[in-house]
Amino acid sequence: MALAQVYQLKIEVAQAFYQLGVTYHAIGNAPKTCETLRQAERLLSEVEAVQKIEQVFRHP
Repeated sequence: MALAQVYQLKIEVAQAFYQLGVTYHAIGNAPKTCETLRQAERLLSEVEAVQKIEQVFRHP
């Protein structure tokens, strides 16, 4: 699997965590809301960091 595909999957998983967090928020489960939104943010931050590194290597 190409690296770009791996990071696209991570983005999709992060979006799923975000949606799950919204659902937990709607039913009033604050601990699960925080946990899932934190996981989404962590995945998106990782993808963002890799994209910045890729840009540096493409445009030195």
